Amino acid sequence: MRIRKFSAGILLAVALFSFSPLVSASKSVPKDVRYLLGMYYGNASVFLVRENKGNLEIAFHSDAEDKDFSFANIFPLKKVRFDSYTLKEDGPILSAEAPVHFERDTDGNGIVCKIGGKRFARNFFPGEGNKIYRVEVSGDYNALKEAARQADVPVKLQQGKAAKLVSVRAAVPSAKIALRYTGADTIFGIPLHDAADAFMDSEAANALQKASEKLAAYGYGLLIWEAYRPWYVSKLASDLMPKDKKNMLPLPDRGEDRNTGRTIDVSLYDLQTGEPVDMISDFDEVSVRQFPGFTGGTERQRNLRDLLVSVMQDAGFVQGKEEWWHFSYGDTKDWQHLNIPYEQIKTN
Repeated sequence: MRIRKFSAGILLAVALFSFSPLVSASKSVPKDVRYLLGMYYGNASVFLVRENKGNLEIAFHSDAEDKDFSFANIFPLKKVRFDSYTLKEDGPILSAEAPVHFERDTDGNGIVCKIGGKRFARNFFPGEGNKIYRVEVSGDYNALKEAARQADVPVKLQQGKAAKLVSVRAAVPSAKIALRYTGADTIFGIPLHDAADAFMDSEAANALQKASEKLAAYGYGLLIWEAYRPWYVSKLASDLMPKDKKNMLPLPDRGEDRNTGRTIDVSLYDLQTGEPVDMISDFDEVSVRQFPGFTGGTERQRNLRDLLVSVMQDAGFVQGKEEWWHFSYGDTKDWQHLNIPYEQIKTN
């Protein structure tokens, strides 16, 4: 018997094509339903309310080590009337039903989920219910900023290959540059730098252009949140962190992969409208929604996230383990941690 061989490119094309009907079929969720989605807790239990194929589901967290709910038990909800549902569990020995009812605040956000006779309170993610995550900045911002600019990069971080930095705007013309750390909409509430463009290694930028071309076939473009970051900016970020939260960021003596110019933080925007796509979480959101395998949110959000991942991986990028938006081009361990200020980068 002859075995037909398929090239990796053909197999990948088939895999990517499968995303098209998935994304198009997963429609936007009505606002009144979307406002119920999120995390609820109480009675020593935690669960998500999510949307899947137009219906609400409960993803019950049964393992404390399952940080992204990817192994959660799923229970569909059958709608009875507005904010009232029935949860039905079918098993090999017995079946059970329980009434489910949601309570909302004055803005329409679900704040309580009652299952049977038990009440579970909503735990809002950053950005939900007017909740914004901020850290209390440590020290004097201007003094720390100047000290970081004058600090010396550890010798061990200066070893390895040096990236040839190029303009992402020039290398990927369709990309939208929306650098979040140039503004106050971050966990710090203040800018970390004032870069007017994003930069990355030329080889990685070429790969990013390939990813951009593939995404265009689906009607999406790349939204650039962060790219190359000089070492002194990473040091400033670490120095601004309060002592009890230092472990949230890499320490300056270790550097971070953004210093190599081989990483990128990206999302999607709609090519037709030019507007950012409603993704499964915001950038730098400190919550379980940031994890690549997070199973909550809406079906469309999950499909869009997975489409982005598939296209980026096809272009040679490796997704970070902690953040769905963070990608490195290959292995960055053999690359120098650069400290070139943005205004001194020469891309010609």
